[in-house]
Amino acid sequence: MSHSFRLSIRVLTFISAFTLSCLASHPVNAQQPSIDHSARHELAIERAQSNLRPDDSVATNRLVALADALLRAGKVNESIPHYEKAIEQSPDTRPYLWQYGIALFFAGRFDDGRELFEAHRRVNPNDVENAAWHFLCEAKANDIESARKLLLPAPGDRRVPMSEILDRLPGGDAGEIEAAVKEIDRPASKQSARFYADLYLGLIADAEGNPADAQRFMKRAGETPMTHYMADVARVYADHLHSSAKPDER
Repeated sequence: MSHSFRLSIRVLTFISAFTLSCLASHPVNAQQPSIDHSARHELAIERAQSNLRPDDSVATNRLVALADALLRAGKVNESIPHYEKAIEQSPDTRPYLWQYGIALFFAGRFDDGRELFEAHRRVNPNDVENAAWHFLCEAKANDIESARKLLLPAPGDRRVPMSEILDRLPGGDAGEIEAAVKEIDRPASKQSARFYADLYLGLIADAEGNPADAQRFMKRAGETPMTHYMADVARVYADHLHSSAKPDER
C-alpha cells in the first residue's frame, strides 16, 4: 500500500469522525416537526453505489463511503459486508473504522464491537464516544459490572458534555451532564450539547438495562433536526430500541 493511499484512508476516516460534532443550521425548537430523512439517505446510497468501480482493485474509500451511507440509513446488515471488504483490502484501516464498531453493536456482535473500539482507542485515545460504545458492547456481551471495570480512559475530550458523560459511565445520575448543558449560552452549541447528552444518556440506560429511559432519551436524540453522522446513528438507535422492546416497554 502506498503512503499516499494510506494517507487518503486516514483523511477520509478523520473527516467522518469530524462530522460527529458538526452542526446543522437549524435553531433549537422543541416544537420541531418530525423530519423524514429517507430521501436524503437513499440519495447518499445511490451516489455511493455509483462511485464503486468493479475493476478497481483498491476501492477501500468508496467501500467505506457506501457502508457509511447504508448504516446511516438503518441498513445495518447491508453495511457490514462493505466495511469487512474494505478491511480485507486494506487491513491497516480497521482501527480507524469506529463506524464499523457501531454497526457491529446493532448487529448483536458485541464482542467484535468491543474489540473494534479497543483498537480505535490506539489511534484516537481521547474520544469519550469511543469509550461509551466500548462500555455498551461490554455490558451487552457480559454485564454492567464488567463494563464498569473495563472502562477505557479518554482524557482531554473538551466537547460539552463529554467529560461529564465519561464520569457517568461508572454509575451515578445525570445531574452533572444536565448542569453542563444548562450552562451553555449559545443556541447552536446548546443544541449540540443537548443532542449528545440525550444520545449518551440513552446509551448508558440501555447498557444498564433501563429500557424506558433508554427509549425516552434516544427518541429525543433522534428527533434532532441535525443531519450529521451521529444524529443519523441516534435515529437508527431509536428504531433499534423500539423494534427490540417488549410490547409493554414501548
